[in-house]
Amino acid sequence: MRSPRDIVHLILETGPSGLILTDGAARIVFANEHAEEMLGFGHGELLGLPIEVLVPDRFRDIHPEMRRVFDLMPRERPMGIGRDLTARRRDGSEFPVEIALKPLPIDGEVYVLAMLADITERKRSEDRQRLLIGELNHRIQNLFAVIQSVALSSLSGERTLREARDVFVDRLQSLGRAYTMMTEQEWRGAPLRQILASETSAFADRVTLDGVEVMVKQNAAQSFALLLHELTTNAVKYGALSSPDGSVSVHWRIEPEMRPTAFVLSWQESGGPNVVPPTRSGYGRKIIEDTMRRIGKHQIEYATAGLRYRMEAPLDKVGWVIDDPSP
Repeated sequence: MRSPRDIVHLILETGPSGLILTDGAARIVFANEHAEEMLGFGHGELLGLPIEVLVPDRFRDIHPEMRRVFDLMPRERPMGIGRDLTARRRDGSEFPVEIALKPLPIDGEVYVLAMLADITERKRSEDRQRLLIGELNHRIQNLFAVIQSVALSSLSGERTLREARDVFVDRLQSLGRAYTMMTEQEWRGAPLRQILASETSAFADRVTLDGVEVMVKQNAAQSFALLLHELTTNAVKYGALSSPDGSVSVHWRIEPEMRPTAFVLSWQESGGPNVVPPTRSGYGRKIIEDTMRRIGKHQIEYATAGLRYRMEAPLDKVGWVIDDPSP
């Protein structure tokens, strides 16, 4: 049967935290297995070493003074309040830690028990969280700018308030669908076919979609969503989709022989009313022009048989072929 002393020693030895006990001269007199493993030392190798052996080189000279301040008023407390602490492994590498100190008076001498916790994973998680928050703030600012532009254009001009509201809501919904797709793809981008299918879903039996699987980059996805929304809206109001016999054919492809490799998309309407070129440039045309100004070039032909639209841009500005594992 084990004695209470043996049981206490077993608890200290196998506890979940790293435990180190130093004497009045700041030499290590006990280190449990968890501390040895954490710090890269073999069993018993820490015994007799000064505590400074575990302090990063750049802090080693000032550590004795920090100990002296603690010795003047020894009490249980976290070490390094308000500072990021690191410990030094045997091989010289460093890692972030939390340390709690507890003075232990034994036989007239004050020992200090240090409890160490490796917080590497928590720090990584915090760094990832900060990165995500920064990225989210950037996306929000970008989205606000887009919404402001959509609002100003939708609510201006000769539309009635009700018409302007409907146009504004439709465009916001188009943006919302694009953002949902990007969320599903963990913000890598959005599948082009999915953007097209979403914008033309009400006319799925009259719209042909044909092309390679392309993932549109995050920065371009919202522009593509608005671009395709405007093309669809125009087709519904004035073009092929305003007639029961009209149809739209959308083709896109990659041109690897071009330098740089190009992405080409064409939108062809047929079977609708005769096309009449617009007398003024509306917001839909402005979206198309703004989109192409950022990523490539485009051409709109108001052919009598049906509107034709063609865009061409470097593939690396648009996105990447999904079958290709390297975006």
